[in-house]
Amino acid sequence: MWPVLGNAATVVQLAGVDPLGLIKMIRQAARMAHQNKADCEHLARRTDELTELLAALRRRGPAEPEAARTVAALGETLVEAYSLVVSCQGHGFAYNLLTARGKSEKFKGVEKKLDACLRNFPVVSHLVLNRRLDGLEESRRDREDTTTTTTTTAMAAVAQAQEVEVFTLAEITVATNNLAVVLAAGDSGTVYKGKLHDGREVAVKRRRRGAADASFDTELAILSPLRHGNIVRLVGRCAEDGELIVVTQLMTNGSLHDHLHRRPTSPVTSSWKARVEVLLGAARGIEYLHRQAMPALVIHGGVTSSHILLGAAADVTLTGFAASVWRAAGVESQPASGIAAGEHNGYADPELVSTGSIKPASDVYSLGVVMVEVLTGKPPVMAFWEDERRRSTTAPMTVVSFALPSIQAGRLVDVLDRLPVAAWQLEPLEMVATMAVRCLCLHGDNRPGISEVVVNLQRALDLICTRDQY
Repeated sequence: MWPVLGNAATVVQLAGVDPLGLIKMIRQAARMAHQNKADCEHLARRTDELTELLAALRRRGPAEPEAARTVAALGETLVEAYSLVVSCQGHGFAYNLLTARGKSEKFKGVEKKLDACLRNFPVVSHLVLNRRLDGLEESRRDREDTTTTTTTTAMAAVAQAQEVEVFTLAEITVATNNLAVVLAAGDSGTVYKGKLHDGREVAVKRRRRGAADASFDTELAILSPLRHGNIVRLVGRCAEDGELIVVTQLMTNGSLHDHLHRRPTSPVTSSWKARVEVLLGAARGIEYLHRQAMPALVIHGGVTSSHILLGAAADVTLTGFAASVWRAAGVESQPASGIAAGEHNGYADPELVSTGSIKPASDVYSLGVVMVEVLTGKPPVMAFWEDERRRSTTAPMTVVSFALPSIQAGRLVDVLDRLPVAAWQLEPLEMVATMAVRCLCLHGDNRPGISEVVVNLQRALDLICTRDQY
């Protein structure tokens, strides 16, 4: 049916052209296309995105089996892409007109295959990472003097595996004094305070029994290469006798949720400046995940006040990566993790709940809930009442449904927390509230990007600092 496609594919395969060579050929062929030119140029740009990744894999030397299979599948897709672009170079006007729609569908099919290959690269990264982790215990002492460089490619997670320690269950038991001090407990597990043999204080998260091994592996693989001041640092892990344990740096001042709802007095609850600083730190952490994280961008999937941790020196870090996913290339949304935020926890994006698909805007919505929580001092779910439409269930009274009507009506003071508010503080707090309303738009496309949220919170904080009397 498409002789040009078949011939081009055969020539490329016989020539043994590698993926980088194919990408160059696709770029050149797209310039000569007469039919579906926009599709050809778009496909050329998409394949160009792979150049740095493939070059990095080549620099690493012989590929692991998983990586080799992924590259092979990518090569087959690039052959198909090249053949498709070449087929758009010839024939007359009438033929081109008749076949344009069919080829458009072919272009969509090739792009879907490219997306699948790109999604596999992070999976390959964490499979290789896990293999490396399994062999680390014998060489742990040698590893203490090893340094690593910043991640720049999709396979850099493997290199950084040497920084992730592997602990035995006995070591975890000693470090936590037999799980003596509970820091937090949630649906995904319990977090304990620990102290390692070298004196480092850590948080030890013990996944609940029955938790999926795959989600544990994914959490480790996502968190391992992340390097940012507002992201919690992974220290190590333990997988033994059915126990799945993640060890991270300890943030000594607990969670934002604790400060807002469980501590009668704290620097956070006694200062509007401190509250905005915490929001800004969390937003910067999310911005890093959405725009800079390596080896792939990340959607957190579980932004809550319980997952915003505070350190001794006013440090703010984001934790809680059990529901996180790598962001798939070239798609607006993707399937959420099976343990993503639930319908009634008060933080979940309505679009995520209704469609089961997650996107960066889902994190923006959840941060919007946290912003309202910080402004009002109210928990995300304030109460439940009988839902007349669904007699067997209850409907939540959320902080969003409580506060948004007043904020939108220009009456922020009606819902602000009991903390005294000076007249000059109202303007920056209203800036925060206005941004929160935008973050909470029902449709994700209408929400601001996380970078815009960061800019707004920084302006609000600057305004508070210039007028702060303390």
